[in-house]
Amino acid sequence: MDIDMIYYSELEEWYTTNAFRSFSVKYVVDNCIYYKIDGKEHAVNAGTYMTACKYDNVYAYNKLPIKSICIDICPDTVLETFTVLTTGHEDFDNFLSGHFKYPEFFESLHSVTNTTIGAKLQQLLSRIEKEKTPDINKEWFMDLSERIIYQEYGNYLALNEINSVKATTRKEVLHRLQLAKEFMDSNYLEIAEIKEIADHCNMSEYHFFRRFKEVYKKTPYQYITEHKMQKARQLLSEKKHTVSEVALLCSFPDVFTFSKSFKKFFGIPPSLVK
Repeated sequence: MDIDMIYYSELEEWYTTNAFRSFSVKYVVDNCIYYKIDGKEHAVNAGTYMTACKYDNVYAYNKLPIKSICIDICPDTVLETFTVLTTGHEDFDNFLSGHFKYPEFFESLHSVTNTTIGAKLQQLLSRIEKEKTPDINKEWFMDLSERIIYQEYGNYLALNEINSVKATTRKEVLHRLQLAKEFMDSNYLEIAEIKEIADHCNMSEYHFFRRFKEVYKKTPYQYITEHKMQKARQLLSEKKHTVSEVALLCSFPDVFTFSKSFKKFFGIPPSLVK
């Protein structure tokens, strides 16, 4: 593909063997699309998008009626974006030479609610629903490419933190850790034990704990606590709840534990939040 394209689809049945004819972003709006890449099947559920490079013989199909957006980005757009981003940026130069030569993107799945790419995809969906055929210019595709490059740069840094010789092993570990992070992002108020997260991404509890800390430089517990603290601060700033109510809403056992954790995290007691 030598042009940038956007396809919006509403299909009862769909099957193809040429799902990734260019670098692609697959955003599923309703239900689920299944992609099989090199023998590994990826289920892209509603509210999730997948990024992947050009592959031959990628199978894709659905089991229920689907709504989805597919975005193909041509090599020239990606390379032009590279040029702008890498000017005078030594870290990015090393990134490109060592890992990120087009089209070697790391296929990954993300929720549209947690990333800048997801925000752009949701805006696109809103425009399609209102305008049917919105006018999308070159700058739009370059902005999307830039967001993808920064996402992949994060993947590159994370992969380098995983202590394994085989690239396929490192990619599989990172894929599972990404599933774990998305699970925590969506369920941080309900998670009672780390084992729940490890089970979700099919890792042993110890292996998950060690790998997560290795890659993200914090423990799963610290990651969940950060989410709780940010949620607590948001609720307190709205002035609709007491400190005791916020402690309960953010899954703390009591107001004393909550207040102590809040002060340690933000440097002020919850009662002083404005």
